Amino acid sequence: MKNRVLLLLLSALLFFAALPNLASAGDEPVFTLNSKVSHARIGDEVVISIDGSDAKDVYGFELRLAYDPKALTFLEASNDWGGFTVPPIVEDGTITFAHTKIGKIKGENGKVRFAEMRFKAIGRGSTSIELTRAKLVDSELGSTTVEPGVSLKISISGSAPYKDTKGHWAEGDIARATEMGWVNGLPDGRFAPDQEVTRAEFTTMLSRALALSAPLDQVRTFKDQESIPGYAKSHVMQAAAAGWTKGYDDGTFRPLQRMTRSEVTVMLMRIVGYEDKMEASPSLPYADADQVPVWAYPAVAAATDMGIVKGRAGNRFAPGGHVSRAEAVVLILRVLDHISTTAE
Repeated sequence: MKNRVLLLLLSALLFFAALPNLASAGDEPVFTLNSKVSHARIGDEVVISIDGSDAKDVYGFELRLAYDPKALTFLEASNDWGGFTVPPIVEDGTITFAHTKIGKIKGENGKVRFAEMRFKAIGRGSTSIELTRAKLVDSELGSTTVEPGVSLKISISGSAPYKDTKGHWAEGDIARATEMGWVNGLPDGRFAPDQEVTRAEFTTMLSRALALSAPLDQVRTFKDQESIPGYAKSHVMQAAAAGWTKGYDDGTFRPLQRMTRSEVTVMLMRIVGYEDKMEASPSLPYADADQVPVWAYPAVAAATDMGIVKGRAGNRFAPGGHVSRAEAVVLILRVLDHISTTAE
């Protein structure tokens, strides 16, 4: 019995090596790469899963992935199907990982997890992992080879720069923004992620993130100009010149006033570009949509459609809710990513 199992195993593994580069349309799974981590710090472990849907009798497989060894170090790969796993072959930024079941049993069907792979983040910047090829064998030793071409992007920053962001839900985004150079912490080494952001702080973040530089002859002043903190004064003036912020009807800017979600959304959408007057108002998917101010409704509708803003607990937009420093960073990053994507 033992010799028979070994013979079946060797036959299956040899068959992998001889698989033809043929794809049978409709018979291959739809592959995806998934991870709980989209932003990592140097030294962090990144675990990705290789998943498939609509699998049909997958008895064995060989996967090939490409990654940047300057950004990630491969640690290990695993599969929990039972059977025999071929140790991963790692060379020149590619990983080849194979697994086969053993004995006369059926293959996997429907939604399946082919493998989990562990990496260690070692280099700063944006990187990606791509599933370039998958060879599949069914329980009758029929074969299919596909080139999924699916990828997963991961942003890697330096070690955590603040003593109060470890474990915070926006930790990765705050580290990424700090690495990009447009946010700073407080003098005591904290970032204060849950502290509500002021109009001066948010405008400064936004101006630095977009590297705004307006001509001096277009700079607008406010009646309360002298109350604007020194670190924010030039950023506020340039944002006003660019039309991002307009102040209040009485000519003031109110730099220390906390910003609401409606105000932040309108300012962000002025950068992206949207129609601030709509002939027909699209419905909003929020339970408190009727509380969104008329002046902010078009911006909220456009930002929601683009995925820049999302609801809070209970499917509420909370238009009058104040925005934290962490939320401000996340929203600005979404705008930067949107601009980057549409510019490609």
